[in-house]
Amino acid sequence: MISSPAQSVNNGVISVATYARRSLTAQRMLMLAWFSVGVVPFLLQARSFLKFVTPHKITETLVAPPHAGRETINLAELCPVTGFLMAHVWWNVVPTHYYVVENGRICHVVVPQYNSHGSYRVDNFKTTPFHTTPSTCKNDSYGVENYFYHGSVGYYAFYKEGKGTYCDLDKTVYELVGGLGTFDINGWYLAQDGGSDTYRRSYWYGTVGTIWLLYRSLVLRRSYIACKRYGRRCEEVGQFLGRQPAIVFVNENLRLVAHGATNYQRFMLLYFLIEGLMSDLFLLVAHDGFLAKMQYISIGYNLSGMLLLVWEIVENMKWLNERKRMLIKRLLYSYESSWLGELLSASVQQYFLVSLNRSNLKESRPTAMAVSYYVWSFLWHTMYVMMLIAFIVSVRMIWAIVFVLLRHRTLSIFSKVCYIDSVLGPRCRMTMLGSYRLERERLFYTSEALKAFGILKMVEEDGAEFLVVYKLHWVSAPIDNLVVIGSISGRLVQTCRERPCRGVVNFIERNLGGVLEQAESNREMLGPRISHNAVGPVPMNILPSSKF
Repeated sequence: MISSPAQSVNNGVISVATYARRSLTAQRMLMLAWFSVGVVPFLLQARSFLKFVTPHKITETLVAPPHAGRETINLAELCPVTGFLMAHVWWNVVPTHYYVVENGRICHVVVPQYNSHGSYRVDNFKTTPFHTTPSTCKNDSYGVENYFYHGSVGYYAFYKEGKGTYCDLDKTVYELVGGLGTFDINGWYLAQDGGSDTYRRSYWYGTVGTIWLLYRSLVLRRSYIACKRYGRRCEEVGQFLGRQPAIVFVNENLRLVAHGATNYQRFMLLYFLIEGLMSDLFLLVAHDGFLAKMQYISIGYNLSGMLLLVWEIVENMKWLNERKRMLIKRLLYSYESSWLGELLSASVQQYFLVSLNRSNLKESRPTAMAVSYYVWSFLWHTMYVMMLIAFIVSVRMIWAIVFVLLRHRTLSIFSKVCYIDSVLGPRCRMTMLGSYRLERERLFYTSEALKAFGILKMVEEDGAEFLVVYKLHWVSAPIDNLVVIGSISGRLVQTCRERPCRGVVNFIERNLGGVLEQAESNREMLGPRISHNAVGPVPMNILPSSKF
């Protein structure tokens, strides 16, 4: 017979739930979330950076002779390859010219919509086909080696070198990518490059990547300190943090932008995110199998960061009133739907890319030459990213509506104004749709949600209560980073001038929110209304605090 939890306690047997709560303390839960959400993506990004920043050398047999002339006679016959199959994705190529060398020729090709330029050389004898080659090509496969440079946004290009086999029946090369690297070249110079026999590296990519990884590491350190402090505070008063609240708290503290940052600073960070997205797009050809799927997920992860940063820019411009701002935020930026679109996009991107590469884009070289390969590639990459974003946004929106209908049985959650959202403003990256409570047509946030966001209350000597949050700085984590942002009266919250926290701080044990429908008649209940200008620009404190 299975005993009840009360009987288990009386018999001295610790239940599974009790054991989990005792072993997974708030600090441990936060550290687990911090490692999985923050450290793992950072290590993957650092691994990719080390691969690209390492100097590379093009195979000598693929380098054009110094004084060799470019030939275009019988180009289609002598350079017949029309596509490369890498990482289960078919990439179209167009031959531009070739060089006559000893025992064959070096064919130069371009992928016009991606600003990718490279060369390949096919052996004169048949060989065992590569493992991804179809069975029909078993007796018509020739060894091939090649390299490509893929122009990025900045003045550098990503490099890849691979080996495989060429099938004479379908004019396709089947291969696996080997070497990776970067080189300071782009635009017209990239289109004219014939390779060299010296080691190549990119100082642009090395500098930008180092700055980005250094900043990301400082953000990780800042969030680590915040998690340790918050976990210690929870344990001191016996508060338990579950998996979802811990992940929410870590995500909020991993944001790249400080509270009160300017849009100029956000645009600067947006450039770094775009460069990271470009490296992820190029890495699609460098991985196969499970690693390829992880790379698609990584693209979704970077796109999610870009979407959040763009949304912060829009919020900071204050173009939207509170009702419209929260409608968009609840539809597109909730923790319940944030990763669904990214995961679904990872499952279909491979087929999406193949269909695009086999479309009329493979005939777009005249357009690329007219506007330049760089401009055409930039436009095409922008269109591709926008299509991915549209897919992700559509999935998020649909799931947010479905989730709210299943959880709350009404869609009025999206249109209701909740004063806790108004007080927090852009300080919170996303919302928690499952943590809203609709009571008498008024919207509230549960105490568990407030705890997940790290929202506390301060009680002054006269009993007045105020809403308190941790203020995020750029890289530092000062001990006195608790600030007052709102006043609490019952379950209603109202914005007040931001000021340092000087009272007794504790967790909030009741739902907060509501809406002030008649501000003048409720002035006695809420106290005088104070300026809503809660946040000002924050200086970039480059020297981090070392205190925990």
